[in-house]
Amino acid sequence: MGTPDGSPGLPDDTGFLAPPPDSGPSDRCFRCGRATPAGVGLCDEHNPRHLQGPSATQMHATVFGGIVIGVVGLFFLARLAVGTAGPFSTQITAADGDGSGGVAFTMSLTNEGADAGVADCRVTRDGMPRPDDVAFRVPALAAGQTISIERQLRPAPDSLVTYVADAMSVTCD
Repeated sequence: MGTPDGSPGLPDDTGFLAPPPDSGPSDRCFRCGRATPAGVGLCDEHNPRHLQGPSATQMHATVFGGIVIGVVGLFFLARLAVGTAGPFSTQITAADGDGSGGVAFTMSLTNEGADAGVADCRVTRDGMPRPDDVAFRVPALAAGQTISIERQLRPAPDSLVTYVADAMSVTCD
């Protein structure tokens, strides 16, 4: 674009977002909005001693430090919330098949850890873990406490694998 004689031409007014041709770079005061020199965030009224603001590196380091502290705090809270106990030892003390692929069993669970805790247990049908294995939680056990749990399990209607009393296993974490 240019003028009819081929020269580039200059706008005769400021246009929509164009600054006036004789203006220089400037900023605005954060508090009142007055024009300030480029790179100055506060006017003379709000910064009478002309103290400089933080550099971009300082600002980014502060944000990064806040993120790091937040993530570490989140991990700490998650550790307190989840907590672990145990180890837990399990033993199937009795297991009887019911002929339809189900089983009734009794298990012994001992908290061998130094702290009280809740165990998450998983029952496998034939010793091979599967996504549809039965999982359950037991009540909180004190350190060294042993409890006996009785369960009756039936296979899912669409499952081809039935419970095998002699091959099933229980693990608790």
